[in-house]
Amino acid sequence: MAVRLSDVARRAGVSEATASRVLNGRRYVAEGTRSRVENAARDLDYIPNRAARNLSMARTATVAVLLHHAQYPAHGEGTFSARIVDGLARALHRRGYDMLYVTVDDGAVDRLAKLPAVRGSRSDGVMVLGPAFPPPAISALHAAGAAMVIIDNRLPGIDTVLADNRPAMEALTRHLTDDHGYSRLGCLAGPSRWPSTAERVAGIRRQARRAGAALRVVHAAETTIRDGVEHIDRLLEDRPQVVIAVNDALAIGAMHRLRTIAPRERPAVTGFDDISWSRLTDPPLTTIAVDATAMGDAAAGLLLGRIEGSDGHLPAREIRVPASVTLRRSCGCSGGPRQATIPRRDDAAAWTALQV
Repeated sequence: MAVRLSDVARRAGVSEATASRVLNGRRYVAEGTRSRVENAARDLDYIPNRAARNLSMARTATVAVLLHHAQYPAHGEGTFSARIVDGLARALHRRGYDMLYVTVDDGAVDRLAKLPAVRGSRSDGVMVLGPAFPPPAISALHAAGAAMVIIDNRLPGIDTVLADNRPAMEALTRHLTDDHGYSRLGCLAGPSRWPSTAERVAGIRRQARRAGAALRVVHAAETTIRDGVEHIDRLLEDRPQVVIAVNDALAIGAMHRLRTIAPRERPAVTGFDDISWSRLTDPPLTTIAVDATAMGDAAAGLLLGRIEGSDGHLPAREIRVPASVTLRRSCGCSGGPRQATIPRRDDAAAWTALQV
């Protein structure tokens, strides 16, 4: 027998009206009550009657998620994007929404507002994932009236979810300059116009200046493994002691290329994202871990608040998801498995140290 709203209300000890307000994302419900209702719905595997709700509210109960084709998980380099999408899908399902997953190629990135998936008859709102979409195209989509959230990007007037990029990268660079004594730093970065790249490079620059270290930054057109392979040679001209990549894909590409030179001449390498492959490199990759599932969950909450009207009056909001440094051997750390205690500063992200 299908679980009904009354079953959820009874399990949570509230009225059906209160349960309905919680499950439809309405405001003015006490946090404790909201938690009880959500837990009851999850325990009972409650699925809302979307047909009835959608008829009454003229909705599709579908959210379109736009992802640039270069970040598509099937390409083998989109693990981080896949984890965000997984978080989105889970959060949307809990609220009775489906996800319409759309990969956008280079020929369509300038006309997002004209994509069939973003029309009101196909979806109630839009998630734009990643920094590769041109800002004018995102602004045009927003101006067309779509309820919208951008992830790993930032534009004025639009809700956004990002990692806490700069403090985390500054903390990692501090480990490299202060604990390892590196004074010649190289950075493999994506396009400077991408907010995530700009923030991560800013964190590296700040600590490099503080430590008196030399820094050279090389910008690639994208942030794929291929770009890491192709651009590492430009950094090697200055013989850096460590290569700090703005994501794990660039770092893995660099490490692949570095295997062609003598071990004693190879610089240390670090990444950002902590994708699953970072544990499989040789040596395992020191990186910065971001809870991608939490990013997806936060984005879903922002968007559904806009769609369902509870947050429609609020100005654009920005959510920062914490990031933490994960120490492995690629940065020059050595020894058996251990937990390192890293001092935290007020302007730095929390550290998680894992030596493998």
